[in-house]
Amino acid sequence: FGRTSRGAGGGDHYVRISSRRGRSAAAGEVASRRTKTVMQTSRPVFNTERMAFVVPHYGAEYKLEVVDADTDSPVGTAFLSAQGLLHGQRDAMLTGGPVRLLLGLLGSTPGPRRVRLELRTGVRTGFGLDYYASPGTSGWVEVDVRLLEDASLFWSASPRRCPPRDGEDFDVALIQLHIARIGRLYEDVARVAGAYVYVVSWESRELTSVSLVIFLYTCLRFNMEYIGSLPVGTLVLYMVYLAYLRLSGHFKERWTDVEKLALIKRESKVNMNQSIYRPLGLLRVGDLRGRNIRSRDLGLPGSFYVSILYDPARYADARASSELANVDVSSGCAHEIGSTVSPGITASPEWNSIEDSAELTHVKHMLPNITDILDHTRHEAAGSMGGSERKSSIGYPIPTPITERVREVVMASDNEPATNTRLSLLPWEESHGAVVLQVKYTEVLSSFFDNVLGEVVIPIAKLVGSGNKGVEGWFRVLEAGTKDCIPGDEPESPRSAPDPAGDGDAGSYQRSSSSGKGTAPPIEHPQVHVRVNFSPTVIAGDSALQKSDIEASKVICEEMARTASGKQSSGGSVIGSSLNTINTVRTLGGNLQNQLAFVVDLVEQGRNAFNFSSPQITIVLFVCLLALWSILATIPTRIIVLAVGLVQYSATFYSKFFYKPKRTVRNTSDEVDKEVTGNPLENLCLSIPTDEDLRRTYFWEAKREGERERKKLAAAKRESRLEKLWKTQWHGTLKIKRNDPDTSLWRWESAFALIEGHRFIWWKSEKHFDTGEASEGSLFFAGHAGLSGLSPLDLRELPTGDIPSVVSIFGRGQQGQQKVTCLAPDHTAKQTLENAVIFASSDTKAD
Repeated sequence: FGRTSRGAGGGDHYVRISSRRGRSAAAGEVASRRTKTVMQTSRPVFNTERMAFVVPHYGAEYKLEVVDADTDSPVGTAFLSAQGLLHGQRDAMLTGGPVRLLLGLLGSTPGPRRVRLELRTGVRTGFGLDYYASPGTSGWVEVDVRLLEDASLFWSASPRRCPPRDGEDFDVALIQLHIARIGRLYEDVARVAGAYVYVVSWESRELTSVSLVIFLYTCLRFNMEYIGSLPVGTLVLYMVYLAYLRLSGHFKERWTDVEKLALIKRESKVNMNQSIYRPLGLLRVGDLRGRNIRSRDLGLPGSFYVSILYDPARYADARASSELANVDVSSGCAHEIGSTVSPGITASPEWNSIEDSAELTHVKHMLPNITDILDHTRHEAAGSMGGSERKSSIGYPIPTPITERVREVVMASDNEPATNTRLSLLPWEESHGAVVLQVKYTEVLSSFFDNVLGEVVIPIAKLVGSGNKGVEGWFRVLEAGTKDCIPGDEPESPRSAPDPAGDGDAGSYQRSSSSGKGTAPPIEHPQVHVRVNFSPTVIAGDSALQKSDIEASKVICEEMARTASGKQSSGGSVIGSSLNTINTVRTLGGNLQNQLAFVVDLVEQGRNAFNFSSPQITIVLFVCLLALWSILATIPTRIIVLAVGLVQYSATFYSKFFYKPKRTVRNTSDEVDKEVTGNPLENLCLSIPTDEDLRRTYFWEAKREGERERKKLAAAKRESRLEKLWKTQWHGTLKIKRNDPDTSLWRWESAFALIEGHRFIWWKSEKHFDTGEASEGSLFFAGHAGLSGLSPLDLRELPTGDIPSVVSIFGRGQQGQQKVTCLAPDHTAKQTLENAVIFASSDTKAD
C-alpha cells in the first residue's frame, strides 16, 4: 500500500468485508466482518480464519476494504460479486485441463481459488456502478475465495425457491446502461443479418458458391418429412462452434477486447481525417462588450460571461451533418475556444479578460511553437483591423474542412465500373462552420437550469468573404441554436467597422434620428460587440517547414476528434432540472428501470444458455437438443406434430369429462410451502449470467487491454511529434527525486522528460505528454547551467545501488536557480542524457 497516516510505507491495517441487503440505498449494508490488525507494514499478511457468508441470490455483492487502523479510513476498496466469482471458477475449470473439466462438469466441488484484486480509491459506496467509476488504485490484495452452489436448487424434485435479484433505485446511469444493452442486442441481430447478406452477396465467391450448392442439394434431395431436424441440427452445430470458442479462450476475448477494438475504431476514423493534409487557419476573437444584457424572465441585470465556440457543422442540414460526421470526427460537437471572466452585475458588461479552454490549453502544450504563432498572427490581425485599440483577444487554429467526393470512375479488374471515393479539401467559402458566442449566467442557481441567455453566430464563410478586414460590430443575441446573424443597433457615437456580411458596407444599419410626439420607445434588444478576424493559413507551406506543418495539422485534428468523441460518449446524461420532475421520475422511473432490466436480463440469459457461459447448464441443454434432433431425424415431423396435438387434446378431454378434483382444506403451511418451494427451471434461468455480469467480470481486464493498445498507438505518434515538432536532442522516461516538505522525506517519482533547444522539460508520465497536460517543471540552460556532481547530502540519502545511474542537472527554473536529481533507467540512458545536457548547455544561447 502507499502512504498512510504514519508516513511512507508504514501503518496498521485490517480488512473489512461487508455486503448489501439489497440494491437500493435504503436497504443498507449487512453488518461487516473483519480480520485482525497487522502492525507496521505496507505489505500485511492477514492469516485469519475462514469467513463464511450465505449468498442470498445471484446478484449479491461484497465489498472488501483495507482499512488504516489509525484513522479507520479505507486505504482501498475491492469488489466481489456472486456471478463474478462463479464465472471465475468456470473459467478456471475450462482452462485447468481435461481432468478438471470433466470433474467440473460432473459437479465436483472446486477448491479455494486465489484471486488478486486491485484496491480502488475514490469510491463512495463500493457497490454497483460506483465501484467501476473509481479513478485510481492504491495497491492490491490477494484472497482465497470459493463460492458453492446448492445443487438441490436445480436437480431436486421440490427445490427451494431461489430469490430473484433485488431492484435498484432510480439512476440515470442505469437507464443509459440498459438502453446500451438493448443497443448491443440489436447490433448482434444486425451482425447476424449482415453475415447472411455477406454469404449470399458474392463478395466472397467461394463462400457463396458453397452455400448455393448446399441450398440446392437441400431443396432437391432432402426429404421434407424430416424438415424439423434442420433448425435443431443447425443449432447443435452452432453450439459445437461455440464450445470451441469457449475452450480456446475466444469467448473471453469478446469482453476483454471491447476497449481495444473501440480504440482501434476511433483511431481509424481519426486516421481517415489525417489521410489528407489539412492546412490550418487561425480564428481570432476579441473586443467583447455587451449592451442591454438582462435576464429574459425579469429583465434585471446580472453577472454574465461569454463562452466562445467553434461549431464545424452549425450551417449543415441533417443530411450534410451526417455525411460530415462520417468523414470528420471533429465535426460531432462544438469546440470551446475560451470564455471571458464576468465583470460583475451589470447590463453593459465589458469582457476584458479571456481564458483559454481546456482544449486550447492542450493544443498549446502539445505544440511547442503554437503560442509564438498565435501571438505573431495576433499583432497582424490587430493591424488589419484598422489600428483600433486592441483589447483582449484569443486565437484558435482550425483545420481546413474536408469532404468526401466522387472524383472519377475507374474500371475494376472484372471490367465493372467502380467509384474511387477520396477525401478532398473543401474551400473555406463552402464551410458549414461558424463562430458562436454564448452569453451565459454565472449565478449559483444557473447550474440547475439552462444558463444560456442566447447566442451570436457568425459564419466562417462570411469571414472569408470579408478578406483581411474581418468583422466588427454589434450583433443581436438570439435564441440558442440559431443560424441567423442579425446586426445590432449602432450606439450614439458609432465607430466605423467593416460589414459583418463582408460586402464592405457599414457593420450595422443606420437608424432614423427623427423623433416626434407619439413615437414608441425603441426596443432594447440584448446585443454583443465583437471583432472577429480569420486568416486562412497560419503556417507557411514551404518545403523546409512541410513536415512540421503536416504534423501540427495532425495533432490539432486528433485533439479536436478526441474532444468530440468524449462529448458524444458523455452526452445525454442530464434530465429535466425541475425538482417536481425529478421526484416524479424517481417514482415512476424506478419501476420502469427495473422492468426494463428484467426484460433485458431475460433475453441475455436465454442467449447465454446456449454459448457455454455456464458450461454445466449448456451441456445439459446440448444433450437435450441432440436427443431432440435424433428423434426429428428418425420420425417424420408430421407424425411428431400429430402425436403432440393428440396428447394435448386428450389431456384437456380427460380433465373436462373424467377428472374430479378433491376438495381439501387450505392451511397456512400450504402457503408457506408455496413460498419456499421453487421451480428447477426458474432457478436454472436465474443462475445463468447476463451480459452485464460478464462485462463487469472482465471490466478491469478490458481496461488493461485498452491501455496497452493505447500505449502502442501513442508511442508511434509520440515519436513523430518529438522528431518533427519538438526536434528534441533527447527524450525518455526516468525518475525524479521529490522532497516532501511535511515529513522531510524523499522518494523517486516516474516522469517523462525531454531536451528541446536549451530547455529540459518533464511531465508526470508519457500519457500526460501525449494528452497535452501541463509539464511539471522545466529548466532553461542559460548562464551557469549544466551538469553537477552529487552533494554530500545526496550521497548520504541515495541508495548505493542508485548512485551510478543518478544525473544532477541545474539551470534557471521557475523560481530562480534550480537543481533536479534524476535516476536514469540504465547506464546507457545516463550517458545519453549527460551528453545531451552538455550539448544543450554549451551551445550558443539565444538572448
